Amino acid sequence: MIRDIIAKRYARAFFAFASERGVLDQETEELRRFGALMDESPELFGALTNPVFETSERKGVLDEVVSRLGLSRNARAFLSILVDKNKIRYLHAILDRLDKMVDEAEGRLRVEVVSATELDNAVVTRLREKLAQLTKKDVQLNLTVDESLIGGLVTRFAGMVYDGSVKTQLHNLGENLIKEW
Repeated sequence: MIRDIIAKRYARAFFAFASERGVLDQETEELRRFGALMDESPELFGALTNPVFETSERKGVLDEVVSRLGLSRNARAFLSILVDKNKIRYLHAILDRLDKMVDEAEGRLRVEVVSATELDNAVVTRLREKLAQLTKKDVQLNLTVDESLIGGLVTRFAGMVYDGSVKTQLHNLGENLIKEW
């Protein structure tokens, strides 16, 4: 819960600042590169998040890393604020929230679709068109295959799940039969 509140607050601030200057995409990508480096290096993550180190020491590490990455002044300033406020550990949550804000601003909807088999292009196109028609948004599909579904689709977007899989239908049928006995 607190993670979401922090992510929303910092993402909103970064979004407003970077959008106003027309550098949102570039600087978001810079933050992603820095986040990926933190993922790859537990030592870096520890040096930036461990309260044993003074803030000045953590900022020294940050300055060295962002210099090597060649990050913009604004991305450096944002990361520096996160270190100052001891919130750098929430960088990925902030980026996730930022993605949602950008998608909303651009009228885009990301939809997770899980199917029992790989969907052919015609089905994918129809699904995208139908979802776009229903939501009035530019639909971006993320397709995955899960053979355990047996058949049908599971679709997730906007915090909702639409489960039309054969596996779930069989499970529900079994539950109903048990209740009737």
